[in-house]
Amino acid sequence: MELVIRALSKQYPHKLAVDRVSLTLTPGIYGLLGANGAGKTTLVREVVRRLDPSVRALAIPQEPTAEQCRGALSRLATLDSRSRGLVLAVAAALNSDPDRLVEGERTSPGEMRKLMLGLGMLDAPELIIMDEPSNYLDLHSVEALERLLAAFPGALLLVSHDAALLAATT
Repeated sequence: MELVIRALSKQYPHKLAVDRVSLTLTPGIYGLLGANGAGKTTLVREVVRRLDPSVRALAIPQEPTAEQCRGALSRLATLDSRSRGLVLAVAAALNSDPDRLVEGERTSPGEMRKLMLGLGMLDAPELIIMDEPSNYLDLHSVEALERLLAAFPGALLLVSHDAALLAATT
């Protein structure tokens, strides 16, 4: 897996989000640190868009859409009991109540992202991309996420303004 982006610029109607950014990603662990509004999310969206389809990548957005949430809950509902147990075990390891996740309607954004991570792990990703992974998480959940990501054997691209999280995982 290698991804090369050269001189990426992205302009929104009233703001230049990214200006002439170049990067090369090879297997490894990367952290992208920056202040709010610095263009991190814009950059990570472009990385996801440019990934080769053959790369088994799991991209978890900062704000899952309603469609992504429905898709995750639908996939959970169709899993066999072994796979469902594995997904819910990931969520439980990240300090979420599996019963609450199964309810679906009351799932918080943080819980949904934990569920998406558990579901994605079933596909044996070689790359996990997470945009602001500590958003919506309490301290114990952040610590559990740090341990899980630090033990992940594949490549990581974590985008955050949380320097402590990046230091613990990248």
